[in-house]
Amino acid sequence: MSKSKTSLFGNIRVLCAVALLTACATVIALFCKSFTLTPYLRVTFENLPLILTGYLFGPWSGLAAGLASDILNTLVTYGLGQLNPILTLGAGIVGFSAGAVSRWIFPKKGTLQLSFSVAAAHIAGNMIVKSVGLMIYFGYSFPLVLPRIPLYICIGIIEFIFLYILLRSKGINKMVGAICGL
Repeated sequence: MSKSKTSLFGNIRVLCAVALLTACATVIALFCKSFTLTPYLRVTFENLPLILTGYLFGPWSGLAAGLASDILNTLVTYGLGQLNPILTLGAGIVGFSAGAVSRWIFPKKGTLQLSFSVAAAHIAGNMIVKSVGLMIYFGYSFPLVLPRIPLYICIGIIEFIFLYILLRSKGINKMVGAICGL
């Protein structure tokens, strides 16, 4: 049963791992709502599970996790009517970018691969796509969303350190190998 193939995720174990990381991202996002600095600035680490999903399981799994997590978070917090497709796309781009860098641009595992994966995820998903979504949907001016750049640089550094430590764990690597069937 665990060897069953799914078109997007490869096998049932990866599907389950992606679902768990999606749930983690959703819960972290809900918790971090209390750390909102302004309507367009929020200290959150909800992207960490999305980056990890893309990094470990590829860009398409990262995209699916990001989209699902943002949709779930929005539905629970605000309801279906408040779904912002650009912000949802931005969450998907976070996971996709991390996976694209780790699979296609820097396929050799290491610190450089992880650092570029985290940077690409935050630059593309948070600094560009989500900022554009905030400007279009909520009418925020560019100077109001500009502080998102240093905020996500700081968050990205913290997430990189956490992921670096996590991915150096032999237990985590053994578990990931078992999930992926390696």
